[in-house]
Amino acid sequence: MANGVVEQGGRGPRLQLPTPTPALTDRLERLRRRHPTFVQLARFAIVGGTGTALSALIYLALRTWMSPVPANVVALLLSTGLTTELNRRFTFDGAAAHRLRASVQDVVTVVFYAFYTSGVLLLLEWLVPGATQWEEALAIAAASVLGGLMRFLAMRYWVFAPGRPGRSAAA
Repeated sequence: MANGVVEQGGRGPRLQLPTPTPALTDRLERLRRRHPTFVQLARFAIVGGTGTALSALIYLALRTWMSPVPANVVALLLSTGLTTELNRRFTFDGAAAHRLRASVQDVVTVVFYAFYTSGVLLLLEWLVPGATQWEEALAIAAASVLGGLMRFLAMRYWVFAPGRPGRSAAA
């Protein structure tokens, strides 16, 4: 079996992903140790881009029968919950956070994004009356880039702060 080849097994076809070489693994580990914030920011961008795309797709689907602001809020509730957990596991290496504090932070994040992106939608409607659903989704996605940077900083220094006392998962 070769790396990167689809193999037929007992449970159906399986994709065997390439295994990184020890040299590449060493390099990545050195990068992670020397520049942890950069690595976290890169991971956060991957998760954030995926979450933004998911939110835009949900928004466009809901927008066919809902007005912009409610469609935006529902899309945010669904995508923000998922991306927060993905960021905890992938971006911040499974960092534990106090349950009550994490719940408050999740609520603050959703409320912030709901007001922020809803404000962007209202501003778009004022500046471009009759904007299409795609223009609305693009405006939300563009606003998410700035909001994402603020979210990264909040998660890095507030939610999953390194070396913060009381970082246990128990409440």
